[in-house]
Amino acid sequence: MKKARNKIQVNQQILIFILMVAMFAGFTALKPEFITMQSIDNILRTIALYGIASMGMTLVILTGGADLSAGSNMALAGVIGAGLLGNAIGAANPVSLPFPVTMFIAVAVCGVIGLINGFCISKLKMAPFVATLAMMSVSRGLVYVVADSVVQGVSGSPVTFMDDGYAMLGQGSIGILPVQTLLFLVIFFLLFFFLKYRKSGRAIYAVGGNPEVARLAGLKPGRSILLCYTISGALAGISGLILAGKLSSAATVAADGYELDFITAVALGGTSMAGGNGGVLGTFLGVTFLAIMNNGLDMVNVPSFYQYLIKGTILVLAVYADKLLRKGKD
Repeated sequence: MKKARNKIQVNQQILIFILMVAMFAGFTALKPEFITMQSIDNILRTIALYGIASMGMTLVILTGGADLSAGSNMALAGVIGAGLLGNAIGAANPVSLPFPVTMFIAVAVCGVIGLINGFCISKLKMAPFVATLAMMSVSRGLVYVVADSVVQGVSGSPVTFMDDGYAMLGQGSIGILPVQTLLFLVIFFLLFFFLKYRKSGRAIYAVGGNPEVARLAGLKPGRSILLCYTISGALAGISGLILAGKLSSAATVAADGYELDFITAVALGGTSMAGGNGGVLGTFLGVTFLAIMNNGLDMVNVPSFYQYLIKGTILVLAVYADKLLRKGKD
């Protein structure tokens, strides 16, 4: 059954790849500038920005959960990182820390929020939807608290700043590749080998497939869940810092609703929404599909509300495909 499911999953990924190539060709025919270096650079940056957080989302979905707090964690990382620099326009906070320290603190805070998510789910037995929805609200509230403490003016004002480190992270390149793309590739390969070759990585699949069977086999489902949600929070934080560096501004409304894109990318890549099957390689494909689609739709001037309709429809179709996969398994 497992081999049959894997074969169907691979076929799904092949289909997504074929659709992606056709979509790329279609956008190129409509807008020849779609294949310019500037456009390709924008696609690569979008893949990295969405891809890093989507890698974390993949882990939690493999456990049979989902992280609805990812977008809020991105925004929180941005205001913390930017605020701790101490050079924001209208900054009132006395703290002024070096760029690497601000990054570490911002990512660590988001990792702790992910850890709290994991604790609520594994120890308090809360449903992942409820736990992460609650932390989404908490994180977004903290965004406003931190931003208002940094810029003590109109509530909800963005933290606008200038910093060479963040500019390199969000806007810089090494050769022809954006810095954030290189960072994304490092994270992708680390997680790929972790899931494939490490015992704790393989345990995630067992926990997602059947937590009780995994427990009887001597595994510790709670530990896997804590690990996955902590990583998800931290990776969302890294994406948030990239977004802040890209804009030289950390807005309180940043990354609102990005969870939909992350979950869609994971589902498109063939990872089962019920947990236990899939991986980061498929998510890489799903993120690339969405990045090409987003860039193409923007270039042909499709209104944002139609883009939401398209993404929602894609998510429904991807989840339905997952249902068919699980039916085939049974």
